[in-house]
Amino acid sequence: MYLIFDWKKFNAFKAIPFRDTSTLILGTLISTVSFLPSQPTWAEPTATMKQADAAASDSDAIFEAMVTKAKVNAAKPYESSRELPEDLNNLDYDTYRLIAFEHEKSIWKNEALPFWLELFHRGYIFRDEVQVSLLPENAKAARQTKWMEFDKSLFQYRGELAGLDPPKDLGYSGIKVIGKFPSSEHPLEIASFLGASYFRAISPGQFYGTSARGLAVDIGLAKTEEFPIFREFWIEQPRQDAKQLKLWALLDSPSVSGAYALVIHPNETMTIDVKAKLFFRSVPEKVGFAPLTSMFMWGMGKDGPKNDPRPRVHDADSLLIQKGENDWIRRSLNRLDFPSLSNYDAKQLYGFGLMQAERAPGRYKDDEAKYHLRPSVWVTPKTPWEDGAVQLLELPSEHEGIDNIGAYWMPKQPIEIGKPIDLEYHIAFLNQAPKQHSLAKVTDFRVDRSDKSSLRLTVVFQGDTISKFSTERQLQAFIDVQRGKAENVVVRRTALNTVEVSCNLIPDSPYAMEMEVYLIDEDELFSESWRYLCPI
Repeated sequence: MYLIFDWKKFNAFKAIPFRDTSTLILGTLISTVSFLPSQPTWAEPTATMKQADAAASDSDAIFEAMVTKAKVNAAKPYESSRELPEDLNNLDYDTYRLIAFEHEKSIWKNEALPFWLELFHRGYIFRDEVQVSLLPENAKAARQTKWMEFDKSLFQYRGELAGLDPPKDLGYSGIKVIGKFPSSEHPLEIASFLGASYFRAISPGQFYGTSARGLAVDIGLAKTEEFPIFREFWIEQPRQDAKQLKLWALLDSPSVSGAYALVIHPNETMTIDVKAKLFFRSVPEKVGFAPLTSMFMWGMGKDGPKNDPRPRVHDADSLLIQKGENDWIRRSLNRLDFPSLSNYDAKQLYGFGLMQAERAPGRYKDDEAKYHLRPSVWVTPKTPWEDGAVQLLELPSEHEGIDNIGAYWMPKQPIEIGKPIDLEYHIAFLNQAPKQHSLAKVTDFRVDRSDKSSLRLTVVFQGDTISKFSTERQLQAFIDVQRGKAENVVVRRTALNTVEVSCNLIPDSPYAMEMEVYLIDEDELFSESWRYLCPI
């Protein structure tokens, strides 16, 4: 189903026939403010924490304690964060950046541990209070947590904010993780948790780009989205030789409370293991699991403005889905004048992610943003998720500072009060496609609109399978077009060991065409299935 929203009102929509498309407003712009903690001030564990401890199991006592806390929390009415003082609430992006963490006061820096922590200040769009507690090495019980009270001496207040005197009980808005990769000479920022349930990470040499989220609620609907918040973090002090950092988080929103266990592995490919248990207060209209959010302004298939020389501006260029061991869909992203929502059914989901496939700097021509170094983010369930759909949300956007792309898994099984949901998956921050993807891949496509009666589409496939393929054999192309048809199809092997598929697209309605193209070798799948939503 392909949905078109009344973007200005965003309270009504009409549906037109379509096999694969969807819509939504995406969340907070995540700032890249620089900060890092004196010795923190501690408070005693709460009664709820002690109650949670009593129910904890020996196998994973801390996670079970957080699960108990989430369950108790879900049985009570939702409470939002306390309002920010006016002077912090009214900060804009530039003034918020005048608040910086004191790098020399990073938690665990003086102990020379392999990971340090920094804290984010509340203010600007980061209004929710996040409680941060630390656990000792190899903690066995939640009662061992030590809560960090707000300490303004951990921050610099610069420029016009030099005289700022925030309340003593202000709290924090998130955390930043400093660590090292095996190839790193010096510690650097490797992950951050800031804004609702958003978190980001990088592998060596990368820059922040696509973000993960804890959960998406009522996303891509003709009403205001509900944004769950990571309200509390428990973080275990690493050992001197630790290769990973463990933390636990309490997620909360009007509809749901949940417990999360996250393990950060800063290897040559950064990975984060996620385990969650969700308790619903009410049944939302829609829930998206393992959501990702990104930005696409222009690139393949969409030209940029005439006054901007950059050929591509995006954190991700495509949605990749693995529906079976050798069944892959690549959906190239677009930014249209209207929101769209695409739905890709899967009986079994092996993985999905938002890819930044092009790595050549010259394809972006932006030495400041360095879009060629943004990670591809890939989600792998511990066991394949069954009976649901990966949904892709593409929104209009005025500038590259706003995330306008969303992707998430939506199971068909309905949410039920009293029946918690268990999730376990793995997030990788990649430079290339997942290693198990061995089929030919779409690396480029072009849309020629010089003929007003039809469009000329060219799709380029590349991969090791093509270079090893006998030149005497002929590949066939499968092309399917919704709200139009394909004519004059040409399949051509090039000297660059690529295969180009070209055709004329003849629209039969005023709406955008959705297309599918893939290669076949004697009835065997030779390539991924490429999809695209093409405006006329």
